[in-house]
Amino acid sequence: MARFRRLAAFALCLALLAGCGGEAASSASSQAASSASSASTSGAASVPQQSAGAPTALVLGYTPSAGFNPYASSSNLVEQNAGLLFECLVELTPELSLEYRLADSIVSAGETVTIHMRSGCTFADGTPVTAQDAAASLEAARVSERYAARFANVTEVKASGDTVTVILAAPDSMFAYLCDIPVLKAAETAATQPTPNGRYTYGDSASLVRNDSCAFAENGPDTIYLAEVSSYEEMVSGFAVGSLNLYTASDSAQTSAGFSSVSDYYKTNNLVFLGINATPPESGEKSPLLTTPGGRGLLSQLIDRAQLAQKSYYSRAYPATGCINDHYDCVADSHVILSGAELTADQAAADMAALGYSLDDAGYYQNAKGERLNLRLLVYSGNTYKRYAATLLKEQLGAAGIYVTVEEASDFDVYSQKVASGDFDLYIGEVKLYNNMDMSPFFEGGQASVGIVQSEALATAYAAFKADQNSAAALEEAFAAEMPYVPLLWRNGTVVHSRGISGLSCSISNVFYSLEGLRFDAAE
Repeated sequence: MARFRRLAAFALCLALLAGCGGEAASSASSQAASSASSASTSGAASVPQQSAGAPTALVLGYTPSAGFNPYASSSNLVEQNAGLLFECLVELTPELSLEYRLADSIVSAGETVTIHMRSGCTFADGTPVTAQDAAASLEAARVSERYAARFANVTEVKASGDTVTVILAAPDSMFAYLCDIPVLKAAETAATQPTPNGRYTYGDSASLVRNDSCAFAENGPDTIYLAEVSSYEEMVSGFAVGSLNLYTASDSAQTSAGFSSVSDYYKTNNLVFLGINATPPESGEKSPLLTTPGGRGLLSQLIDRAQLAQKSYYSRAYPATGCINDHYDCVADSHVILSGAELTADQAAADMAALGYSLDDAGYYQNAKGERLNLRLLVYSGNTYKRYAATLLKEQLGAAGIYVTVEEASDFDVYSQKVASGDFDLYIGEVKLYNNMDMSPFFEGGQASVGIVQSEALATAYAAFKADQNSAAALEEAFAAEMPYVPLLWRNGTVVHSRGISGLSCSISNVFYSLEGLRFDAAE
């Protein structure tokens, strides 16, 4: 089990703009430095006149002091804009399929991963993109604040010819899904504004201009303008007054489309789940609904995930029907959990009777001693979507005869302490899984493992999946048989833009996945 004890990012509230510091010393070439200087010059005058409701150009926020290098800054705004400037080894499509970009192929074999680079790709100054650049970028990612945790399994990176070899501490058949990282020049991985190789390059003012030499150039806007902001709040305010017209919403923000705005959504690997405390108490007994695989499976079967997605998340999420994201190719048609409630009242009654419960006069289940079953569901009420989800779960389980008491914690620290101490029967949590479907947060020692039963059979199935993704279906079977926690929803990411903009295609790898269909409706 030691291999599953790596720390993974566990976050119920993630910040979009994590700060504007972290600026590294620049080692860029003189040409890149010149471009950087012109790009960081205030360019408000160059932004075309347009109204907030009828934009004619795309205007994004940026912070000059943070630069454009996602390895040198922790700002997610930098990461957002980097999707226009730098190509990645791979990207995940809007439907979460793997798409090779600068990498021609990525092959995992045990602890060795071999990355073959695509030929003919260049930086904006005409120099070729090499395996040495890719290796240096992976090394920069390994020590960066943003990417270090996802590459904790990497022990060595080396380049030879057109190939990058990555050595892992443990096999990872899904390593290619982690490689949606930008490739920078080997000499510029610490530069504040490295030479681009993506669809856009630096303009002669606070703007980005099309880079037609990019191997993946497309028919997007000729120019994208940049408006200076110093914080997430300033960016949202700038959107409200029309000084910019698109931003990626913070995961912790409660977003809704207003009169002059539209919210577009894209699939992510942010899993909203029902944590189950299966740890026996020091005194008393815990319900077999929590302590037995059959009981936990019954809870899962009584939940209507499609209704949760629609009514509590207002379609800002989609049902989770397994431990691996439903849209991954390796689990196509392999999930055994349904998005809707799976049991009739008679089936549920038979299963509850097998666990020792019978219905009381009020229609709720009681044990052999005549004590009503009452499950305590903990939720952080500062998140509106989760609070609504808790209410709906109480209704769904209550309709099946299981009484639920919702315990709301308005203070996130109090909520976190209750989870950490196991002060719950059930709780609604959220964890941002890495794109390789790393389940280590739920294994012993992981940050989402409190109260969760540990199963050797499931650990074995997971190890087999990490060695060979073709065993994903077997992992799903093992997971459904044990149900250590209940997957509820995969939450969507959100991009907010002016109502006059349409046709943007977003993905988990790049909110600017494609600008091919981008339109300014007022200009037509």
